[in-house]
Amino acid sequence: MGDQPRHRDRYRAVFDGLLDPVIVIDDRGIVLEVSRSFRDVFGYAPDELIGRNVKLLMAEPHRSEHDAHLERYRRTGKTWILGTTREFDVLHRDGRAIPCELSVSRVEEEGREGPIFVGSFRDISRRKIAEEALRASEERFRAIFDQEVQLVGLLDPDGTILEMNRSALDLIGVRREDVIGLPFCRSPWWQYVPGMEERVLDAVRRAGAGEFVRFEVESETDRGPRSFDVSLKPVLGEDGNVAFLLPEARDITFLKRIQRRETAMLRSLAAIGENASALAHEIKNPLTAVNMALRAVADGLGEDQRAVVEELAGRLRKLEKTMRRTLSFAKPPDIRPEEVDLGTFFARIQREFRPELEAAGVEAIAEVGQGAECAYFDKELFEEVFTNLIRNSIQARTEEGGRLVLRAIPSAGGWIELQVEDDGPGIPRHLLPDLFQPFVSGRAEGFGIGLALVRKIVEAHDGTVEVDTGELGGARFRIRLPRRSP
Repeated sequence: MGDQPRHRDRYRAVFDGLLDPVIVIDDRGIVLEVSRSFRDVFGYAPDELIGRNVKLLMAEPHRSEHDAHLERYRRTGKTWILGTTREFDVLHRDGRAIPCELSVSRVEEEGREGPIFVGSFRDISRRKIAEEALRASEERFRAIFDQEVQLVGLLDPDGTILEMNRSALDLIGVRREDVIGLPFCRSPWWQYVPGMEERVLDAVRRAGAGEFVRFEVESETDRGPRSFDVSLKPVLGEDGNVAFLLPEARDITFLKRIQRRETAMLRSLAAIGENASALAHEIKNPLTAVNMALRAVADGLGEDQRAVVEELAGRLRKLEKTMRRTLSFAKPPDIRPEEVDLGTFFARIQREFRPELEAAGVEAIAEVGQGAECAYFDKELFEEVFTNLIRNSIQARTEEGGRLVLRAIPSAGGWIELQVEDDGPGIPRHLLPDLFQPFVSGRAEGFGIGLALVRKIVEAHDGTVEVDTGELGGARFRIRLPRRSP
């Protein structure tokens, strides 16, 4: 008998030491025991609950139905709650509902008529918040994922499909469940492309080893043949190993079509350029003959008729000059880059243009910044570049006088920038979008070849050319070239 109080004290100590709230009720729902942790979680002290019906912890409709459930259990011995864990809202003392996991077990107590029931609660509020945040995050991810125009997916490192976005599914008319779990190399996207299974399998193996893989493929789809730029990017986990593969496919059908047209056009221009000399000869000879015949005719005419014929002869000379420059533009440039001292190069340009500059009253100066003393380019071709830019600057002036600056400055990323800047009227805004296109000119007597030739020569040197408004208020042409030889 002496051990009984000691066992009961031990039982009470264990019961009160439980972190999760525990409650004991009889078969009519009356609370017999409550652990101290009830206060921490639900706000009730044990003596506030003992002797009361447990349904006061329940929200509707469970509160109204609880007594009937117990009565039915007493009659039939059947219930669905024993031996299971289910989610259940418990009312806090202040009235708010706390989501919990509830586990109920039946216990037979010696000397007691009827069973008792032990209920264990676990507060899952934080888990619910985390689950809701995860659900919202997944919804945002799915919204972004499915709104991507390009084809995007997610693979296991071995190439098993985990996800595919809506664009990828719609392209071939399949559902997500049709492809999830398939090897990427055997998916419907490649079924009409001979040899693609092996090619994609090789790409998956390389990406699974940590390599970024990219290739182009022609595929037959519901919308007809399409061209795709496909890539496989490895995504690393926290341990540094490949956790996922990210496949992407960009539809480049339109781009490939444009590229084919551009290639055909360039081949045609190259063919014209290769035969430019012969074409110039064939065109020049008859034009010269017509010009001489017109002069001979003019000698036998009166003053008025002679003026008409002279105007016609002038137009023929302009036509001949236009044809020569056009054919020169079509011919591919033969680039022979060398190291050029820019101070010496600018000085030579200034000497050659001195008569034209003095006639226009324009002062030309050269500025070579530190670190930009030398550049690599074809000296003869760039003399033509600067000839076109300087002559354009002179001819665009509406009055005499002004300044022209030739400038060389270092540029970030291993580049050098050459500038031709003036204080003239600048470039009309409506000409800017097509300024470097052939046959676009702001002057009535212009051919529209000069600036197109400038861009062609600069781009052949792997450079870029653009125009803006400089510090002098006029046009500033900026040419960026690699520091080293292309």
